[in-house]
Amino acid sequence: MKKSFFIFLFSLISFSLLYAQNNNALELITQYGYVFPTNKFLNGTNTGKPVDRVKSMAARYIIHTDGSKDWHQMYNYIEYGFGAYFASFNEPKHLGNAMAIYSFVYSPIVSWGKFTLKNDLVIGLSYVQKHWSLNNVENISIGSHLNCFIQEGFLLDYKISNHFQLALGVNVSHISNGATKRPNKGINSLSSQLNLRYNFYDTEINYIKDKPQFKKGYDFVLSAFGGFYHDYAEMHQYALTDARRYHNRTFYAFGLTTTAYKRLSFKNNLGLGFNWGYDDLADNYFKTENNELISTTTPFSHRLNLTCFLSYEYKINHFSALAEIGYYLIRQTSEQSTSNFFQRVGLRYNIFDNLFLTTAIRASNLSVAHYIEWGIGYRFKLLSQN
Repeated sequence: MKKSFFIFLFSLISFSLLYAQNNNALELITQYGYVFPTNKFLNGTNTGKPVDRVKSMAARYIIHTDGSKDWHQMYNYIEYGFGAYFASFNEPKHLGNAMAIYSFVYSPIVSWGKFTLKNDLVIGLSYVQKHWSLNNVENISIGSHLNCFIQEGFLLDYKISNHFQLALGVNVSHISNGATKRPNKGINSLSSQLNLRYNFYDTEINYIKDKPQFKKGYDFVLSAFGGFYHDYAEMHQYALTDARRYHNRTFYAFGLTTTAYKRLSFKNNLGLGFNWGYDDLADNYFKTENNELISTTTPFSHRLNLTCFLSYEYKINHFSALAEIGYYLIRQTSEQSTSNFFQRVGLRYNIFDNLFLTTAIRASNLSVAHYIEWGIGYRFKLLSQN
């Protein structure tokens, strides 16, 4: 995996030198962090050795907005691009290394002199070298090679010269597969980081354009989604490495969602929504009891649900990020059901006019993923009469 990272890094540098233009840059990053002991594998119970450290490096190609488009100035000349990440944990036997490719956004918060404080948001896909299997039953953190990779942090950037910048920062990161394969407790870490950046331009160019008029009004969003998730049950009378111990089942979910948003600004929407959905698990049971497997299937009507939620949407050009908190108004439950209170975070991308694609993670207790949603929707825009 390390060799693959350096091949990517060499390719990225070659691409950067070949296509370097004004306001673009290349950045190298090193990180050192602490892994939170959130399960029996990470805290050392399963192996006798805690997984408590992570060392990583990353490379990024940066595109700096220059004001040539209206939205550049609205977002204080944000920067975005793509990168690659390589991480090494202190558990080569059961976990090994991780690699990720991702997109990112730097959002300036405040600047003074040569210093700039900015937010650093990363979303991508990761490959983890070793995951749970009959030959690796100790690792209950990661259930598959392919996972989601999310990182959120803050950087204090110092401009050494027109070409070089140095930054110190801190971030939290999360790696998991969103319950598409279990066991999947996930890995969360807190890291410090050091960034060294080279700007391909001699002088930063920022165009100034008249800010467009903000149009007050409402957005009505209609969307449909589908997804699946995985669960497993253990027959404890068998050994940990005995295939008869583990039973797997895949569950499906889908739904229709409508949300009414009030436009607060160019960037921000606040709304209220409802979702009519279907969830395979519902009041079903999938567990072991008295050394027997209990796997039930209830009538279709018992698997329907109705939820309401508050939604916040942050918009950047064709993209928007959403964060929601909600509650199940109608739902059949069992002792295995998640909490009636849920959280949902996701992204939307406009593919044509007001038609968009969306992906989101539905979770409970701010930490436990229920399933990943994949959907499509349409936005209707109504102007205010005032």
